[in-house]
Amino acid sequence: MTLRYLLRRLLQALIIVVLVTVVVFALVNVVPGDPAFLILGDGATPEAVAALRTQMGLDEPLWIQYFEYMSGILQGDFGTSVAARLPVWDVIRPTLVPTAILIGAAVGLAIVVGIPLGILAGIRRGTAIDRGALVVALAGQSIPAFWLGLILISVVAFRMGLLPTSGYGTPRHLILPAVALAPTAMGMLLRVTRIGMIESLGEDYILTARAKGARAGRVYLRHALKNAAIPVVTIVGLQIGALLGGAIITETVFAWPGIGRLAVNALIARDWPVVRTIVLFVAVGLVFINIVVDLVYAHLDKRVRFG
Repeated sequence: MTLRYLLRRLLQALIIVVLVTVVVFALVNVVPGDPAFLILGDGATPEAVAALRTQMGLDEPLWIQYFEYMSGILQGDFGTSVAARLPVWDVIRPTLVPTAILIGAAVGLAIVVGIPLGILAGIRRGTAIDRGALVVALAGQSIPAFWLGLILISVVAFRMGLLPTSGYGTPRHLILPAVALAPTAMGMLLRVTRIGMIESLGEDYILTARAKGARAGRVYLRHALKNAAIPVVTIVGLQIGALLGGAIITETVFAWPGIGRLAVNALIARDWPVVRTIVLFVAVGLVFINIVVDLVYAHLDKRVRFG
């Protein structure tokens, strides 16, 4: 990987983030609901609403409002929450760690279950183990996270009394949300790993390694899995983004105090400064993940070259 490529990717990432802010800012401003009216309440007079709009700069043209918004971001000022009457950063900051913990646990669970099953299915292609793994993958990708979450709450929490239904702060609170969120990513990782292993095991270098007397474990893990890893890395990166979307519903179902639940509450309250900032954070996070995936590409396969 060259420095030129890395700088180009960073420039592309910056452009994408700026375009996201433009689109979100424009969409938010065409949605019905006057922030000044929401702040003052139903009993506000038109004069009071007009005065607050002027104070907040809402009577300025959109391009001026956007320029001021971006100027604030560059200075670390994301605006003021309409609902909480606090700086947006103070509202969002407490939700970042819970969401990171939930996404990390779900991704870890998907990797721990999906990749080994995919390896086993690829090695035992056409057997009952392979067919069973494909059923697991299909089920994982087909079951909605919110439905699975409700089933887990009903059976594991209410009937069996093993785990709490909601809350945050201990590993016991994390288990059910992570299990509800992980199956989609797990199913995708399983299928991609299986396909990669099947393709790798049919290559000439695998036949050569076997002819030289290499042990089966070495052939499978060092040679086949290493060369099947690049698409798996891609899927892990993409699934993190998908899990961020799934976390919105999962956090709401389990009352998990993360950024997804905050986004739902902000949309209901029409707290547009919070909504804009959440979208910005998610966009930056996804762009960063894509850059990290590219770096891992170069590490896994020295043949990969970036111009």
